[in-house]
Order: sequence, then C-alpha cells, then structure tokens
Amino acid sequence: MRGPESGAGLDTGHNELMERLVEQLMASADHPPTEVQGVPDEFITSLERILKTKIKKDDECPICGNPFLEDKFPLVVELPCGGSHAFDLECIEPWLKLNPTCPMDREVVWKRKEKVVAKKEQGEPEEEYDDMFG
Repeated sequence: MRGPESGAGLDTGHNELMERLVEQLMASADHPPTEVQGVPDEFITSLERILKTKIKKDDECPICGNPFLEDKFPLVVELPCGGSHAFDLECIEPWLKLNPTCPMDREVVWKRKEKVVAKKEQGEPEEEYDDMFG
C-alpha cells in the first residue's frame, strides 16, 4: 500500500488509465469486433526487454501500478512507440493481443502486413500516375 509520499498525481493518472482501459474492454465486450486487430505472438516475444539494472527504484507498470522492482525477476518490456513506454509483460500482453497500439499514447506499434499484401493482390496501384504521359 502506498503512503501519501507516493504522490496523489501518480495515483490519479493510474486511476484514469485503468478507467479508460476498463471502459474500452467493456465496450469491446458489448460490441465484440468481427476481427481481432491485435499483434501476433512473434511481435510480443520480440519486444525489447529492459534489464533489471536499467530499472529505477520508482519505475512502475502503468497498467497495474506495481513497482517493477517488487518482483525478484521482473520481466519488463518497452513498446516501440514515441514515448518508449515500459510495462510488465504479463500486463501488456493481453492488451496487445487485442490492440496493435500503445495504451498510453495510442500510437500504432505494429502494422498488419496482410493488408498491404491484399491491396497488391487486388491490383491496386501503390502510387497514382497516368501511364499516358509516362
């Protein structure tokens, strides 16, 4: 349990993130997607691990709010987003299985290659140009 010295601002931010995540999950439960947009297991296993020696004492998972170093063997990963956000792997994995984005800044961290391949197979041009003047 945290004392007042941990800072009310951090608790407020954590609560807001948890509320947003719960809201989104509830909306997904009410109106399930026809196609899961998450990332493949290979992407999750390829996420950059943060060494225990690089984790600061006060660093915590933005999802569960637990300090990373409470675990004797923390498994902390960093998403390839603009904010370089770090998470406990066990917390971020369920999110990534449903969403290809960072839960903090909503930046896409993985793009589906199948969509690009499908466009090429359908004969859609990658660039617009006029053959007549080429």
